[in-house]
Amino acid sequence: MLLNKIKRNFLLLLIVIFSVHAFAATTDLSVRFLDKAEEAFENGNVDDAYKYVNQALAVSKDEASKTNVLFFAQTVYTQKLVQIQERYDEMALIDLQMNLEKYPTVENTKIKKLIKQIEQAQENKEKAAEKADKEEQRKVEQERFESQQKSMEDQAAAMKEQAAALKEQAEASKQSQQELKDALDSNFKEIGSAFTESAKETKRSTTVIAFAVIGIAFIIFIVVLLIIVIVRKGFKQQQVQQEQYVQAFKMLAANQNTTNRLMLGGITDLYGANPQMRLAGSSTWAPAMALPDIDISENDEEEIKQLAVKCEEIGAQIDSATGRKNNSKNVSELVYKLSMELGLPQGMSMLNFCAAMIYDAGFLDIDPDLLTSTSLSEEQKAALKKHVNLSEKHLDFVPKKYWSVFEDAAMKHHENMDGSGYPNGLKGDEIPQVARLIHVAESFVSLSSKRTFRDAMDKETAVQKLREQPDLYDQEVVDALDKLV
Repeated sequence: MLLNKIKRNFLLLLIVIFSVHAFAATTDLSVRFLDKAEEAFENGNVDDAYKYVNQALAVSKDEASKTNVLFFAQTVYTQKLVQIQERYDEMALIDLQMNLEKYPTVENTKIKKLIKQIEQAQENKEKAAEKADKEEQRKVEQERFESQQKSMEDQAAAMKEQAAALKEQAEASKQSQQELKDALDSNFKEIGSAFTESAKETKRSTTVIAFAVIGIAFIIFIVVLLIIVIVRKGFKQQQVQQEQYVQAFKMLAANQNTTNRLMLGGITDLYGANPQMRLAGSSTWAPAMALPDIDISENDEEEIKQLAVKCEEIGAQIDSATGRKNNSKNVSELVYKLSMELGLPQGMSMLNFCAAMIYDAGFLDIDPDLLTSTSLSEEQKAALKKHVNLSEKHLDFVPKKYWSVFEDAAMKHHENMDGSGYPNGLKGDEIPQVARLIHVAESFVSLSSKRTFRDAMDKETAVQKLREQPDLYDQEVVDALDKLV
């Protein structure tokens, strides 16, 4: 009994001794870290001082050591914030704020004020940068507007010159008719004078006078008939000229309407388009390996503009049917930027832009309930995939010389680099470039847009998601996308 009591007391004594020793060791460790922090701070090394003072905060236990460490920590944290304020480091600021949450007693009024100043300064920089971007965008839009306005003014001037020429022609015709009328009047007077003379000379011959009267009457009838014919012909000619004059102003109005529509719709300039180009098997996107641009006539240029307007209309119909707001616009603009970034010619880039607006035209023939459903059976998924083969009848407005680009875009944008896609299981360089561009652009727009079944990803995460799937996406296109976003 006594022995057990002695054992318990001895054990209790050992525990007390161990606790005292551990506490003393912890206090000694806190002092060592604090000494290192003070030495680093005196040497001007704020980063090391910050590191050691945090370690001292972590191991300090007794109130005396906590007070010493806390006082010096406030000094180090203040200098660290001054350093961040002079040379902004977002990660360093986040780390400091996390440590303040861990050691809230370190934070004082000065530290709070410095953090607020740093955050405010950064916010001001971001606002200034955003304002500069908006100003630059406004300047670009203003320059484009002024260019288009000048084009409209040139067209109006040309139409006015044409109208003036038509008016001058009409006045010349009118003057010609007046001269003819004067000549006929003069002839009538001469005929009347001749008739008078003849009547005087042939008074004695009634028969001669009768024949003369009949002859003159016949001549007058012919002349009058001729005048009527000439006048009617002149009137018809004047009507034709007036119709031409009206048609000229209608053309001016139509041209102005088309220009306004292009300005409001945000269609990118189509100069330099290449109607003969089809790139379907090139593994490189270098400009030297792409087909060159060609010069196009004004008629071709106008044709491509009208093609873009029609594609924009159909793209809006597709977005309405699928419930994906502005999807056609966003995908087509990204395809155009990717084409230019990868070194494709301007003309090819613009054809890709047009084709990318209606690549999902087959959805217009799919059951609307399938397009908006969030849960599909395997049979319904198979039916949905058929949209790539249903687009042909919606491309009948596309000129034959551009047909191959639009067909590749509509039918092959679901082919994967490893051959696992549909409808033909193409792989690698077998997939046309426009289809590879749309595959990447469509997936990026989808990932970075909010859907009913998930939130939108940020751009960097969306690009990383595409980069992690080289079996599906052309990584050269993903690299170009990374540079753009």
